[in-house]
Amino acid sequence: MHDFDPNDYRKRVLAAVERRGGLAESDAFELYDIPLAEAATLSDGEVEARIAQVWALWQKLRDHPKFRVLAGLLVDAHPRLSEPLLHTGSRLAEAERVRQLRGRRDAERYEMLDIAIERLVQRHGGIPAAKIAGLEDIGRMGGLTVPEIAAHIRRHRIIDESPTPAPAPVAAVLSVERRRQIRTLLAEYERLLPDYPAPTLLALLRLDFTAAHRTAEIRLRAEALRARTRELPPGRVRVVLDELLVHIADVLEPGGDQVDAYLQAVVDAVTDQLRPQVRAAVLVEDLLVAADFDYLLGEAITAGLDRATAERVLTTLTDELGTVIEGREHLAEPEGRSGRSDSGTTTSGPPGGRRGGERASGGAPDPAHWQRTPYGTYTGDDPGTRDTTTGSAATGTRAGRPWEAALRAARGALRAGRPTEAAGFVEDARRGLGTDAAGATSVRAVAEEVERVLGEAAVHWRAAVSACAGKRFVEALNEHLDFLERRAADVPNPDARGDSRASLTGRARAAVIEAGRMFERAPAAPPDARLAAVLAVLEVCADHAEALAALAQSQVSAPGQVTASRKADGTVVISWAASPTGNVEYRVTRLLVDGSWRVVGRTRGTALEDGGAEAGPVPVYGVVASISGRASAMIRSDGAPQRSADGEQAGRAVEEQPSGMPTVRGLAERGGLLVFDWPTGLTEVMVVARPDAPPIDPQDPAARRWKITNMRYELDGGVRIPVEIPRPCHLAVASCRREPTGTLTVAAGFAAAARMHWTR
Repeated sequence: MHDFDPNDYRKRVLAAVERRGGLAESDAFELYDIPLAEAATLSDGEVEARIAQVWALWQKLRDHPKFRVLAGLLVDAHPRLSEPLLHTGSRLAEAERVRQLRGRRDAERYEMLDIAIERLVQRHGGIPAAKIAGLEDIGRMGGLTVPEIAAHIRRHRIIDESPTPAPAPVAAVLSVERRRQIRTLLAEYERLLPDYPAPTLLALLRLDFTAAHRTAEIRLRAEALRARTRELPPGRVRVVLDELLVHIADVLEPGGDQVDAYLQAVVDAVTDQLRPQVRAAVLVEDLLVAADFDYLLGEAITAGLDRATAERVLTTLTDELGTVIEGREHLAEPEGRSGRSDSGTTTSGPPGGRRGGERASGGAPDPAHWQRTPYGTYTGDDPGTRDTTTGSAATGTRAGRPWEAALRAARGALRAGRPTEAAGFVEDARRGLGTDAAGATSVRAVAEEVERVLGEAAVHWRAAVSACAGKRFVEALNEHLDFLERRAADVPNPDARGDSRASLTGRARAAVIEAGRMFERAPAAPPDARLAAVLAVLEVCADHAEALAALAQSQVSAPGQVTASRKADGTVVISWAASPTGNVEYRVTRLLVDGSWRVVGRTRGTALEDGGAEAGPVPVYGVVASISGRASAMIRSDGAPQRSADGEQAGRAVEEQPSGMPTVRGLAERGGLLVFDWPTGLTEVMVVARPDAPPIDPQDPAARRWKITNMRYELDGGVRIPVEIPRPCHLAVASCRREPTGTLTVAAGFAAAARMHWTR
């Protein structure tokens, strides 16, 4: 692990985390600057020292002008983030979880780009050169770097075309530095008070974009905001508001050209924000379809524009790209001058006053009322919107079509991982549709996405509860609870009497951490003591990766001498000396005349009676000790080593069904995913990948392995091969069996039909 450099850490780690969106888009290994690849080799002392160094830096950065908000969040999350890393066992489990998480994120990063490329190739037979800039925009929206995008594009044929000339840049009127300061302060305000969106200075005053030249009202509202700011307790919120009020005084309160300059700056910023999205939307069809237009219009309005200005921005962008908007007839008529209007609207409350509550005038949060209105604009008379220049009350109007605000809120709730809330917004949108056919199409698309996420959430809930009941806590955390936290945070347990997500997550994390600590304390020798310790770990967490690996390498000691004697009534008594391995089960078999073996019974004792033995000489018996899917060598009553009646046939059986488990077949690549046929009764498999040669077995130390359930396979449509695995590589799939105790037993090898060479 490299030495810790605070300056390098700020630039390399914190800046990247801030750029991606904060803690939710990172993980503990990145945040503590611990290489994921070294998780197994670092000592607890080294990790603890690094965590202490990073923790100390976070404390210092709480007053940093750029990272203070992020540093505060990191300090608050420190106990939760650091705990899994402090002990080897839990650290390795967390490392595996993070590997899977990063793999999913990488797949998601490339997903938008892959879809766009696939559609272009289907339509043009390759990638037109003129479309590469659009693909780069799509890739950057997914968080890809320019070299990553270029490498991805190079895999396909480029069709040479004359590129579209770039539009001439618009000269800035408001100074670049002031624009940057305003954007930074507004962004920090929204991070500090996420329930109070303020994309522009006008929105901070709770004024619409069209009210920018109502100077008297702006001054009145600014003064009210100053008064309310003085009532706030000392802190960062008050400091940010004070600085924003300075800009309001300099930019908005003078009126005239200063306001026009600010409005143009806002329009320029929104245009730059939407340009890559518009380019991506028209990339394939060469047309901005109505559904995409509605979505982008909502994004522009959310960014602070009024509807008419937002429509003009989108029209300008489509003209710039040489395309058109589907259904242009419903666009608003352009106004004479951007930002000037005889009336303005305020976002003072929800439609009909049904949701949320209103804030006091001036935009500052009321210390006693912190609830946000999710969407909508005021639709009636409000003393707070009185035009002070005329003394008359301004009448608010709903911006856009009645269903649009609700649909934007539904999309936002989906992106935030709240599908239940999104479903409520969809119902609101449906009620406002009326006879709007175009709107019905947009609402239906969002409704289907909401239903899909809710359906997946129900599946993950059932699987999470089942996994926790079976003590498969790693599976519960990585495959199910993580999904519920990211994509369905407001979906409760379908069983009203069952545990909450927070309860299951806490229980699972505690079990994984405890299992990790127990595994660290497990003795390396003697083998029987180590096996007992490993089994104790699996009793706490049945799918603890390191314990399962140790179990797979453990040898069960065979029982002692086996004797068989016949009683007077003809019953044969088989007895043996106990195996040194504790808590084993013994399987007793009888050798038949044809050379096959028949099971007589199973017991945890050291003797068994066979009342079904034929009269005559005492048969030969064999005893095998087993525990958690691991078996010892057979000890025979005649003292001979075990022999197969047909060694060649037995060898073929092992190859076709390793460890006696049914195997997958028909491995193939489809749409970038590994697909295969699941046999009846198989619900879990272990996928093993090795770049240089076919994997020897599921425990091949040179290979990478990960478990896949049939439910995850169905949800994804196949198996995603992590992007960090080099291509080409060799893949193999081993069958798994879940024991009654919850322990996962992995087959000892691969069937011939369960291997393939992966090139994609």
